[in-house]
Amino acid sequence: MSRIGRSTVVGIAIVLLVLLASCQQNGSSATPTATEIRISGAGPGVALLTVLAAEYRDDSVEFVFLPGLHSAGGIEGVANRDLEIGAVARDLTDEEASLGLRYERLSDDALVVAVHPGCGVTGLTVGQVRDIYAGRHANWRELGGADLPVVVLDRNEDESAKIYLRKHVLGPSLQVTASAGVLGSEPDMVKAVASTPGAIGYFSLGAATAVGNRVHVLELDGVRPTVANVHAGKYGVVRPLGAVIRRDAPEPVTRFVEWAAGPEGRAVMERHGYAAAQ
Repeated sequence: MSRIGRSTVVGIAIVLLVLLASCQQNGSSATPTATEIRISGAGPGVALLTVLAAEYRDDSVEFVFLPGLHSAGGIEGVANRDLEIGAVARDLTDEEASLGLRYERLSDDALVVAVHPGCGVTGLTVGQVRDIYAGRHANWRELGGADLPVVVLDRNEDESAKIYLRKHVLGPSLQVTASAGVLGSEPDMVKAVASTPGAIGYFSLGAATAVGNRVHVLELDGVRPTVANVHAGKYGVVRPLGAVIRRDAPEPVTRFVEWAAGPEGRAVMERHGYAAAQ
């Protein structure tokens, strides 16, 4: 699909989602004077903003979370005034930066490799993760774990999780085994790892924190992915999570984003497993 065609599809999707949200709001008991803050974009960024919104105390705003549109869709929605906040899970491109929008980097999100708790391993080397994703290990017993088949779970190449896993772990040219199951979203990946014996996958530390011991987060090269280790520079498999707003955004929108980036918002993020951006 051409860039123009893709942009048109994204634009139509945004309009349809906004109309759907409007229809849903017509029957609600929302405070009439509340400022509606519509949020969409990259799934991991939306998840972070959901956590922040849940602990934001301001009765004058109402958050409306729309289905994910990826980072580009969130940015385009803000530029077109169809969204108040676009959630992003990567740095802005030069073209996006030239739109004159305000970008606030909120989290240096640890991207973790995790397994089903029954796999019986506590950590892997980067080389072992590469070998697993290349299909060179069929059973966890080969890696010191349980006698279980290895079930490789993956994401599409254009997803931020896969982009950053390639950047930091897999490398650009590794051919992922054809037997890998490809999941369409981060929540789907978390659920699949938690429910599939022998499964291995990757997602945000925040997502792993939310489900507790239903998944087992692995050490990589002997380093455990924690907020403290991200801040110390010891764990480097990270991706940026942030928010995009218009520079002329309504004051309640700006106030929320500034709260999120400030001391209170940073404390909320870190309690939920998201390392606040430095």
